[in-house]
Amino acid sequence: MKKWSIPNLGPIVQVAYAVENLEEATESWSESIGVGPFFIKENIPLKNVRVDGESSTFDHSSAYAQWGPLMLELICEHTQSLFDYSSKKEGTFPSIHHCAVFVNDFEEGSKNLEEMGFNEILYAETSSGFPFAMHDARKIFGHFVEIYEPNKELTNFYRMVEESSLI
Repeated sequence: MKKWSIPNLGPIVQVAYAVENLEEATESWSESIGVGPFFIKENIPLKNVRVDGESSTFDHSSAYAQWGPLMLELICEHTQSLFDYSSKKEGTFPSIHHCAVFVNDFEEGSKNLEEMGFNEILYAETSSGFPFAMHDARKIFGHFVEIYEPNKELTNFYRMVEESSLI
């Protein structure tokens, strides 16, 4: 099966939906679609956060599950939202927040996205120093593109979620 991909980056490995209530969203996905189990991380600690190039914070919680060939993330932002929902009329949640791509070279992946006109909207590092970034691809896709280099901890997490899948 061919996977979705973004030019000069690679295949999409995760799709993330913005939700208002993580518990309700996980129950809904489990009951309606049969997705699960979900692995929930509350108030994920981050450091060296930049939003639109300025030092900032990004407090969020996420729930992860496998959905066919992709990891599903349900993301609930607790700080000011990266996504401007004010232009939408109804049904702002859930909506696709971002798709994630593993890149071989983080700096090169970010540069490629910038050259495509997708500016970095968020840069952050996990508490262990693992960098990731979201680029604003809304003008084409209607959502962000997240990039990170796969490392052992991350690929083990992806594998654990996939192996735990109910579907």
